[in-house]
Amino acid sequence: MKARILALAPLVLTATCDPIDWGPTQLGAGETSAELRQVQLGRDVYGTYCVGCHGEQGDGQGPAARFLDPKPRDFRLGRIKFASVSSGEAPRDEDYLRVLAAGLHGTAMPAFGLLPDREQRAVVAYVKSFYKDWQNDPPGAAIAIDRDPWADGPAAGVDAGRKAYHGIAKCWSCHPAYETFAEIAKINSLANLPPPQMRPNPYDAESKESQWGAPIRAQDFLADGVKNGIGVEPLVRVISAGVGGTAMPTWAGALEAKQLWGLAYYVRSLALLRGTPEGTALRQRLLAQPPPAPAPPATPPTQEEAQ
Repeated sequence: MKARILALAPLVLTATCDPIDWGPTQLGAGETSAELRQVQLGRDVYGTYCVGCHGEQGDGQGPAARFLDPKPRDFRLGRIKFASVSSGEAPRDEDYLRVLAAGLHGTAMPAFGLLPDREQRAVVAYVKSFYKDWQNDPPGAAIAIDRDPWADGPAAGVDAGRKAYHGIAKCWSCHPAYETFAEIAKINSLANLPPPQMRPNPYDAESKESQWGAPIRAQDFLADGVKNGIGVEPLVRVISAGVGGTAMPTWAGALEAKQLWGLAYYVRSLALLRGTPEGTALRQRLLAQPPPAPAPPATPPTQEEAQ
């Protein structure tokens, strides 16, 4: 009987905003549960703080949503952007809790870290109930993050990240580049990588299709706030796991720990230049350079090479 009640809980809770009234029969038979009471508390917390943006159905269509950009998350999809799992996998409770406690910079999502822990965990349980298949879609495994190899030499970490950003990771495919054409070519050459085929406007952020109902523009770290903050550890988590539902891939496994942490240090160094004379000067210097010379035409193979 308890299992049946748990299975029906999301339907009951999302059908009405009125408090659940446990009758004498239910109470007398002990048919309530800690899980259901937690979800009921979560619904009350959600109704107080979240419904205005995320909506009664958790669809991101609350009364305030039309005024917001980016739009509130649609919890019916069972996914969030910033998690500790590989992009595309179901988030863990701690991922919801992290976003809830810290908020998302540059968005309408505030920090709710002052809410009691019990209420934070309750609202996470309720938010998960909007996803109808949550019981059959277990959370992914948390991506392991190695110890920071640059803790004693952050400047070296920034340089390693600069090279990874413009070299092997080619982050300028979506994000802006922050080095000159000549320096990017040099970075790739020294890493024994092919000459970079850069997009037409490499110093502008690129918009890419997403699973969130609209294209999403990659962040320009000199101009945009970093949503999950500019701490090195939060940054390396996002770089390692990727950003769910967007073009930002999971880099864990594709890059070495020194490169992952280096990218976090480098992105942080760029974010710290936002709104400063140094950041403005860097941008102006990059935009003032002449376009790169076109690549020479490919030499046709000789008859011997063709054979």
